[in-house]
This record gives sequence, C-alpha cells and structure tokens, in this order.
Amino acid sequence: MNVGFDLDGVLLDSAADLSWLDRGLDNALAELAVEQNEANRRSLYPDALADLESVADEFGVEPDRLWQVRTHNYTEAKVEAIRTGEICPYADIDALDRVTDETLFCVSNSPQAVVDAFLETTDLAGEFVVTVGRGHSRAALDHLKPDTAMFEPVADALGDGKYVYVGDRDSDREFAARTGMGYVHLDRRERTLDDAVDTIAAGDWAIPGGD
Repeated sequence: MNVGFDLDGVLLDSAADLSWLDRGLDNALAELAVEQNEANRRSLYPDALADLESVADEFGVEPDRLWQVRTHNYTEAKVEAIRTGEICPYADIDALDRVTDETLFCVSNSPQAVVDAFLETTDLAGEFVVTVGRGHSRAALDHLKPDTAMFEPVADALGDGKYVYVGDRDSDREFAARTGMGYVHLDRRERTLDDAVDTIAAGDWAIPGGD
C-alpha cells in the first residue's frame, strides 16, 4: 500500500510561531517598495493569495512580479527556518518508523524546496519514495490541492495500487476524493501522528464520498 502525507500541520509544525513568515513577507514588501506593516503582510499570507490580482493592484505592481518576489522570499525564509531549527517536525514524527511495510510519499502545497529541506534535516529523504511540492511559477497556483495535478507524479512513479493520504485540511480530504485515495484526517488539536498511523494500520479509513 502507498501511504502519503501532507507536510504542514501533519509532519511539520510551521504555524506555532510565524516569525519566519513575517520576516519573509517583510523582505518581499521591501523588494516591492511597499510599506512593511501588518495589513500588507497579511495580504501576502497563504490563505489570502486567492485574490492575487487585487493585491497586486493595491500594491501597484504587476501580478507576475508580485508572485515571483513573494514566493522567492517566502521560500527562502521557510527553508532557513527549517535548517536552523526555528520550525521543527512535530515531536511524534517517530510514528513514521512504524509504517514499515508501506511505500511513503509526500504531497504538499508548500514549495518543493521546503519539502526537500524538511526531509533532509530530518534524515527522512530516504524514507519517502516520491515527494511533490508546488512549483514557483504563478501557474502553479492553479494546481494546488485539491487539484489532482499534484497526484500525477505520484501515480506515475508508484503505479496502480491502494493509496491512503493523511492530511489536516478540507482541501486534503477533497484531494483524496478526487484522486480515489483513502483518507485519514489529522486535526492536531485532537489527534497525533501516532493516532493516524494506528488508523492506517487498522484499515479504518475510506475513500471520501465512497461507500
């Protein structure tokens, strides 16, 4: 069986302290010659990027340049925070050691460089057969989960078989539904990675929307 994991909120605790994010976005604002303040930073937060063109218009910059500068500085700040230990894997990351008979993969809406840095610093790179993060182009925004494009490299590499995906957002559940994967939800306020691994081992999962 092929078992996949989201990154942020599942394996990587990147939201407990968002200092790294604010630094990266301040750097982006400075490069764009836009005032560095809380409101402008918030306009560049991940959940606010659905309206990229409106933000670009507000800042007086071209949308493509806004995205290029934003994603470069965001990625640089996050990779550095991972490498310095400012943001770390969850304390229960060792639960992956119990997934011994399965093929592991990772699909994340974070940039590929962030996924790579996480796996390298945790010595998990050799455990995951396929890793998929988003690209840097603006077009990559149209293919984030739950779009099925991020599953295509996984299917190409691993082929037919049974797939289960562990995520923490509704978009992860929808991603699993669209790709025909089983789904295990991990709400860190209520459950641990150990709980998710137990669910997988017990086969207590289903394809969302299926029977």
